Amino acid sequence: MGVKRDFIRKYGRDAIYVAAACDFPAISLLVQAALETGWGKFIHANNLYGIKFNPADEWATPADATATSEYEDGAWKTIEAVFSSYDSPIQSMLALIVKLKNEPRYETAWQFRHEPETYFEELALAGYATDPIYSEKLKRIYQTWPEDWKEVVCEKTD
Repeated sequence: MGVKRDFIRKYGRDAIYVAAACDFPAISLLVQAALETGWGKFIHANNLYGIKFNPADEWATPADATATSEYEDGAWKTIEAVFSSYDSPIQSMLALIVKLKNEPRYETAWQFRHEPETYFEELALAGYATDPIYSEKLKRIYQTWPEDWKEVVCEKTD
């Protein structure tokens, strides 16, 4: 549980603030970030959600190209991709919300944002990730999320 608690301590407070400002559940922000980063082990340029760089996004800044895994034609492949870079985890959280709120393919996911398991299903159906079991992975993390996570956010570390 140490890795999970460390992750929650590190990103939980930011998620709570972003959630309050943007009408989006903090737990969904954290669950998705946990999956995308391997509980914080694989973070590049403060990008918690694997958001790829899109020059059409006026606020986006590219990071260096990085190897990533994508599921294509029934198999996992390693490819090079350019992801967005953020100055802070909060910017990454806000970028995810902007993406979900403004891109038409995520309209249904956005509508179900306050029902996490349905939101995860709709996110996957909209093509957020190439992983064919993306929503199942998110739901498994959500279902095993520590019930005391908000208290963990406030724990002091040595």
